[in-house]
Formats: sequence, C-alpha cells, structure tokens
Amino acid sequence: MKLKNIGVILSMIIGITIIGTITLELNQTQDGADPSAVGLDTVNALLENKEHVLVVDIRTAEQYQLGHLAGASHDVLDSTTMEKRVNTIQSKLPDVAARYNFVLVDDDGIQAKQAAQSMTEMGIQTFYLDGGMSNLSENLVTSSSTVIDSEELMRKLESNENLYLLDVRQPDELLESKIDGSVNIPLAEIFKPNGMNGIPTDKPVVVICGSGNRATIASYALAQEDINFQILEGGMSAWNAQIQEKMNK
Repeated sequence: MKLKNIGVILSMIIGITIIGTITLELNQTQDGADPSAVGLDTVNALLENKEHVLVVDIRTAEQYQLGHLAGASHDVLDSTTMEKRVNTIQSKLPDVAARYNFVLVDDDGIQAKQAAQSMTEMGIQTFYLDGGMSNLSENLVTSSSTVIDSEELMRKLESNENLYLLDVRQPDELLESKIDGSVNIPLAEIFKPNGMNGIPTDKPVVVICGSGNRATIASYALAQEDINFQILEGGMSAWNAQIQEKMNK
C-alpha cells in the first residue's frame, strides 16, 4: 500500500531532496513491518504543500490542546463515531474518500494503527504516524477547546462576541431552523478548491451541523488552514433543545 500519487505530487512540488527522504521512508516501511506507517517528514511535507491528506489526532482533547502537529484536527474516532465519519465521507464526500489519504495520530502508534486498519477495511485508505507523538516536543501547536456547547455559545452571542457561525448543512436544512447570522457553506463545498476562502482566520469560527458529525469532518479541512474553530456540540439538535428549555423557563 502506498500513499496515492505521492511520488508524482512531491516531485512536482517539493523537489528532489525531499523526494529522496520520503522514498527512503516508504521503502523502509515496505521492507519492514507495516506499510501503513508514515514518518513525520512525509506528513509535514504533505501538510505544508496542501496535498490531499487529512491528519486527525485521536488522542484525548486535553493532549491535543497541549500540543499537536500544525494542520492536524482532533477527533475521538471510537467505534461509534468512526462508523459515522466513514459513512458520511463515503456518501457525501466521495471525492474525498477516493482522493485523500487520512493519517491518524496518537501517543505511540498503537491505537492509531488499529484505527487506521479499521478505516481502511471500511473503504477509506488510512495511514498512521509511525511512533506517534510520544517523542515529539518541537514545533507543536497549542489550542483552546475544539468544542463548544449550546449554553456557552448562547452566552457568547448574547454578549455580542465577534464569532463566525459556519453552518455546513445542506441549504434546505436551514429552512427548518438555523442560528441567526450563520453562514451556510455545505460540507462538500468546504473540500472543493477555494471552498474555504470566505472563512475568516482572524476570529473564532463555530462549526454547525445537525448533530456534530459533519461539523467534525469539516474541521479536518479547517485545521489545515489555521482556522480557529470550535464545533457546536450536539449540533442544531442540542441548540434547538436549549432554545426550547429557555422558552419553558
């Protein structure tokens, strides 16, 4: 198993020096134990050059916040959420499923390897960072929480905090209910060329969908653009329940 078109892509963009490094790493994994393991240099090169790679850190939220790879998003990816993510990507983002390589990151590579194997078996080619994050301490990025609940978001909006509300649902879904002031960019559009051009990088972005599933997938792409995002926990289902509770008081 090889990263899709990695030789062609990197030969055009990065140059001979880096190609030599990456080819060596891939040959080592082919001759060694696990061809689905990729090195840090490969991951960083693909991220820096905006290639078709999505890096997902599957450690705890606290570990991610304390330090993660630049361009990596965060997701729990347990047995329940993984199936949801894979099904959504395959049904709503077939180009992403076919063209992107996923790289999972954990502490030592063990859990990420298992998760990568599961995702590959489910039809999405997935790799993992060889050795994980355990020995990495340089050039890491810290962040605040990547989720926000409905109560906190409501307080921020009532205080007129400067937020960008990004709703990634389909337009017809917003006809049923939406948060005032939200901007609709459907999930599939996020992954198209220039699909994120209108999303600001100078203020917090709250990502909204029906339940949080599509918003989390959108964050895989947002993270690469250095967008300060938070996912609305529970999506519009939780938001509408919060509104209803407030009305009943």
